[in-house]
Amino acid sequence: MPPDQCNAEKPPRITYFIASAWTINCLAYSIIYPFIPLYLHQDRGIPMTKVGTIFPLMGLATIAAPPLWGYLTDRFGRRPIMQLGQIGRAAVFGSLALAAYLQAPFEIFAGLLMLSAAVGAAFQVAANSYLVDITSPENREISVGRISVGCNVGWAFGPMLGSFLSSIPFYYLFGITATLCTVCWGVCWVFCPEPERKNSEKKEKLPFSVMLKNTILMELIAYVFLLSLLTSQLFSTMSVFATSDVGILRKTLGVIYSVNGFTIILCQQPMTMLLNQLKVMTSRRLLLGTVLFAIGFAIMGFCSNAWHMACSVLILTLGELTVFPALFAALAKIAPPGKLGMTMASRSLAEGMGTAVGPWLGALAYAQWRGMPPLLWSILVIPAILSGIGFLRMGKYINQQNNQR
Repeated sequence: MPPDQCNAEKPPRITYFIASAWTINCLAYSIIYPFIPLYLHQDRGIPMTKVGTIFPLMGLATIAAPPLWGYLTDRFGRRPIMQLGQIGRAAVFGSLALAAYLQAPFEIFAGLLMLSAAVGAAFQVAANSYLVDITSPENREISVGRISVGCNVGWAFGPMLGSFLSSIPFYYLFGITATLCTVCWGVCWVFCPEPERKNSEKKEKLPFSVMLKNTILMELIAYVFLLSLLTSQLFSTMSVFATSDVGILRKTLGVIYSVNGFTIILCQQPMTMLLNQLKVMTSRRLLLGTVLFAIGFAIMGFCSNAWHMACSVLILTLGELTVFPALFAALAKIAPPGKLGMTMASRSLAEGMGTAVGPWLGALAYAQWRGMPPLLWSILVIPAILSGIGFLRMGKYINQQNNQR
């Protein structure tokens, strides 16, 4: 293992390359993602009822694919699956460029977009496992913070670049996305060698059933699912509530969403370093972040203008800064030997399920309690409250530092 990977306090330099790969990955996807419905509906004349089926299909792929990538990551290594995810996605987006150029039928677009979501999960699962291998428990959350900043740089500037390029033929956008995915593959190829597994990863491989029998891991994954039921409301129920009930313009709503991305870019590292200096335990970070999430969403019920909504988003973003690095560290500690990839895949699976179910539950709650915003948002935060209680209850397990990871 390279010497810079062994420093217990200072994150390894290679995390900057992983963060750069995540930046390119998110930039590539966010350039195209917000404009796909506009292209299919406005440029191609496909009904919105048909266009809307794309997102459940992509969600289904996101849910189904991670277990496969987790198994392959444990079986063949982190680096090959990271590269496969990016070069595979580049090939899919290249195919989408060709499909757009040829004005292919909607069904071909739907199938390729579903395949893109499935292949893209490979990079996420493998990169998360890679990060655990090259970091220590002492510097892991700072390293995760770097990744979070990299992701949000991509998500902050991708839609801006996409809107700037929206006047050119749409197949060029798919081509640009394919090129960026290829660049991301190149970064991983040149700068990210296969890491040395920790001692626990060198033990005899355990059967998959060890995952299901690990009640601590399964309980933590359940709390991830509950929290995702709330976090998924940010880009679903909140957007409808803000424009229809609070009366915010769509353009203003975009600025409010930018509060989320730029707060993470500016504050992720300082927040993590502050929590480290205060020696806040992992379970307390999970609880604190969940409470901030709950408060941020709950006060939406009392918002009456754009400034109020921006403050709400700022508070819940502070929860995001706190909870997600801690969650990554907790999963790394309790992952069964030889099943790190599957553990990270389990998180992706839980978040995918929460993201799929959460907006549906939010829509039902919105239809039922639209005229009572404080009650609406108080009900929607219940899963997060249960999740926070669970994180606190698991403290004695996830605060342990004796795990070799």
